[in-house]
Amino acid sequence: MKREEKRRAISRAVGEIDSRYLEEAEQYRGGGKKAVHGRGPAILAAAAAVFLSVLAGGVSMLPRGDHAVVYAYSYGTDEKLTKAGVLLHTGTVAEGGEQTGHPLMFYLSGENIEHVRFSCKNQELVFTDWTEKRDEYGPAKNFTVPYGADKEEYRYLTIDWEPGETIRRLHEGCTIAELKEELKEDLIVMEITFADGKQAVKAIQVSLLADGTFFAAFDDYEIRPSDSFVEREDALTLKEQSQTQISRLQKGEEPENLGENGTERGAETMGEEGEREAARKKAEEYYGGTVFEVVSMREKSVSETEIQFEVSVKKDGILQEPYRTILLQKKGEKWEVVNEGY
Repeated sequence: MKREEKRRAISRAVGEIDSRYLEEAEQYRGGGKKAVHGRGPAILAAAAAVFLSVLAGGVSMLPRGDHAVVYAYSYGTDEKLTKAGVLLHTGTVAEGGEQTGHPLMFYLSGENIEHVRFSCKNQELVFTDWTEKRDEYGPAKNFTVPYGADKEEYRYLTIDWEPGETIRRLHEGCTIAELKEELKEDLIVMEITFADGKQAVKAIQVSLLADGTFFAAFDDYEIRPSDSFVEREDALTLKEQSQTQISRLQKGEEPENLGENGTERGAETMGEEGEREAARKKAEEYYGGTVFEVVSMREKSVSETEIQFEVSVKKDGILQEPYRTILLQKKGEKWEVVNEGY
């Protein structure tokens, strides 16, 4: 075997060493110090086995690890989440429920990940694809995200853990110490499928500490019969939810969780229907020059020279919240937009 071929073979073989040995080797410092669990030298033995196998003409004798290498990193700091656990530095909560930053936003690192199914036991997750190539989710408890062959994109697929129920209870006057355990502890299970069909299961254990900071640990996980939360159905994507709401709006129904309840229409003093229609068309023309697409529009207040519409819009197929409003005034024979926004 030529030198370059041997080098490549050794590189491939080392890549197949079980990640547990690699992590333990990181903690080994030599100099007579005892390795964690007494297995620090395991990586040296494994490397020796690789070398001897290559000299013998191949690497087929080296056993492959029982799971592929996948890591999790805190988004914003790029701090690696480990089996031992790390104190998160991206967000906190106060006794009154005030939240700063994102307590836990993370991304995965690996190779040839086909898709990952995320299941959150107690709280909710929000999935954002910063490459804008995948449908997004959230807030939701269970969903599946396609990853694909380009591992450089993985760091832009972020999962934001949102402790909304915990924040709500703290707002109601509950202290951190008084919170139920399920509001101070959570489990995020990740069922990972690779391009070759192999699978792995990882999990993040996240904890709220007494001072309002958060602690998270990442490790292999075995799904237990008691983990019924993993069996929940996947949530709809944001686009699918929007399509349902858009359909209701087009039927004249009030969609859930969008805008205010009802309208506050003023005295209807504008006499001619043609004037209202002219104002409506002017408003539609205005939105035609923006990134928004009008889903529905209804009068909120009307006078002889002024009309205000409440407008539901979508952007890239996603219904935007809350409603927008647009105000038009009659100037001479024409309507002009004088204000628009939330």
